[in-house]
Amino acid sequence: MNKNQFAIKTLVPDEIYTDRQYFLDFFYNESLKAATRRSSSMVLLGQRRMGKTEIFKRVVNRLFFEQDHKDPNAVVPVYYKFPDIITDRWEFSIEYVENFVRWYTQKYEKNFLRLVQSIQQI
Repeated sequence: MNKNQFAIKTLVPDEIYTDRQYFLDFFYNESLKAATRRSSSMVLLGQRRMGKTEIFKRVVNRLFFEQDHKDPNAVVPVYYKFPDIITDRWEFSIEYVENFVRWYTQKYEKNFLRLVQSIQQI
């Protein structure tokens, strides 16, 4: 993956984001296993500001760029940042589905610019 390519912009520079490769590889490989249902649900717990979100952003970027988008078994990464407060369930549902469809279509179109622009609106 080209370091300048991203579906989700990471906040922490590579130079200071160290000692996380095990976790990045683990979640990436578990995500790939999900396509064949060889993975189970999991959770990543930690204190605030420990890099949990950054791990998932980097895994999503790898899934987005390192797979063959023409492979029917490719995993479609979907990133969604939940709002702090959900005031309307219907509005939330529509936004969530729109986000999923946006990621799904962009994965197969490989239209990175459109995805990045649409994600930045969220």
